[in-house]
Amino acid sequence: MNILKDHLPILFLMTALTFVAFGTFLSTPIWNDIDASILCEANQLSQDVGAVFRHLGFYFSQPLLQMAFLAEFKLFGLNPTGYIVVNLLVHAFNSFLVYMLVHMLFPRKGMAVLAATLFALGVGSYGKILMSVHNLEALVLAGLHLMVLYVFIRNDFRSEGKLRSPLFFLGLILFLLTGLTKSASFSLLGTLIAYKAFFYKGRGRRAILSADLVVFAVICILFYWAQYQWGYRDPLVFDHDTTGLRFSLISIKNLFRYLTLMFFPLQYSPLLQTASPAIVWLYEAKVVIRFALTLAIISYSFFGFVFGSRAVRFFIAWTYITLIPFTGIKESGQWLNLSHLYLTSLGFCVILAAGTVGTSALLIKAGWRRYLPFLIPLIFAGASIGLAHKLDHRNKFNAEQPRAEALRAKMQETCRLQTAD
Repeated sequence: MNILKDHLPILFLMTALTFVAFGTFLSTPIWNDIDASILCEANQLSQDVGAVFRHLGFYFSQPLLQMAFLAEFKLFGLNPTGYIVVNLLVHAFNSFLVYMLVHMLFPRKGMAVLAATLFALGVGSYGKILMSVHNLEALVLAGLHLMVLYVFIRNDFRSEGKLRSPLFFLGLILFLLTGLTKSASFSLLGTLIAYKAFFYKGRGRRAILSADLVVFAVICILFYWAQYQWGYRDPLVFDHDTTGLRFSLISIKNLFRYLTLMFFPLQYSPLLQTASPAIVWLYEAKVVIRFALTLAIISYSFFGFVFGSRAVRFFIAWTYITLIPFTGIKESGQWLNLSHLYLTSLGFCVILAAGTVGTSALLIKAGWRRYLPFLIPLIFAGASIGLAHKLDHRNKFNAEQPRAEALRAKMQETCRLQTAD
C-alpha cells in the first residue's frame, strides 16, 4: 500500500502530461504507407490467428508485435485514433518506468520525477515515435528493455543477483519476451553489463562473471543465432565494397550526429521552408553549432566518467550503448530518424535532471535564484513540444493530400477483399 501511495500518483502524472502534450496526434488520419500496410496485414491475420507464427510481414515478423497489432485491429479496426491512444499509454508507462529506475539508482525523488517528466514530454526524441501506428514496436521494445533493467537491478539490490529469486525469474521472462520483438538483445545486455561494471564494487562481487549476467548472456547469444537463422533483419545500407574501417568510421560519425541531434534537432526538412528566419539562421550555422556540441559531449562524457557518481556513469554509458544499433544504417545524407533517439534520450533526460537539481541545490541560499537552473529543462521541454506539433501539423497536411486519400481508399478496399475471401 505504501508503494501504491508513493508511486501510483506519478503514473497518473505521466499519463496526464503525455496526453496534454501530444493529444493532438489523435486526430491525424492515416497518411503513412507503412501504417496502411500494417493494418492490412492485421486484417489478413485476423482471418487466421495461427498464421502469426509463420507470417513474414511487410514491416515486421515478430510474433509479439503481430499479436499486439492484431489485438488493436480487433478493437479499433481501421480507425487510427485508437492505435495512437495505445502509443501514448505505452509511452506514459515507459515514462513511469523511467521514474522508478532513476528513483532506485538516485536517492532523490524530485530528480526522478523531473527526469521522467522530461522523458514524457519527449525531450531528446521530440515525440516523433508517438505519431505512427508502426512505432508501437519501438515503444513496446523500450518498455520491455526498461522493465528488464529495473527488475534486474532490483534483484541485485534485494537478493544480490541470486538465480532462485522471484525477481530473477520475472526478469528472465521479460527478457525472453524481448526476443519476440526486434533483435535488440545485445543492446540490452550491454546496459546490464554497464550496471554491473559501475555498481559491483560496492557489493563485493565480480561484475561480468555473476551468475545472473551469464544466464542473460547465454540467452542473448541463442536469440541472436535464432534471429540470424529465421528472423527478420534490417538490411545495412552499405554495399560489399565497404571496408570494415570505413563502416566503423561512419558508425562513429553517425553516433555523434545522433547525440548532437538531441541538443540541436534541426536537420534538412520541408519544415524549414516555413520556419521563422531565426530558425533558418540557426540551421545555416549548423556546422559550427554541431562541432561545438560534439566537443561538449565528448568533454562531458570523459569528465562524467572520471568524476561523476556511479549512477551518472551508468546513464552516460546507457546513452552510447542504446544508440549503437542505429549508427550503422545510414551511410550518407542529411537526415536522421528522431525515433531512434527514444530509448537513448533517457540518458539525456537523466543527465539534464541531475545537473538541474544539483545546480539548484548549490544555490539553496540564493533565494528565488535557486530556481533559475530549471529554465534549461523548461526550454528543452518547450522545444520538444513545439517541434512535435510542427511535425504533427505536417502529417495532417500530408493526410489531406490526394495521395493519402487514395492510400486510405486502397487500404479499405484491400481489407474488404481480404475479409470477403
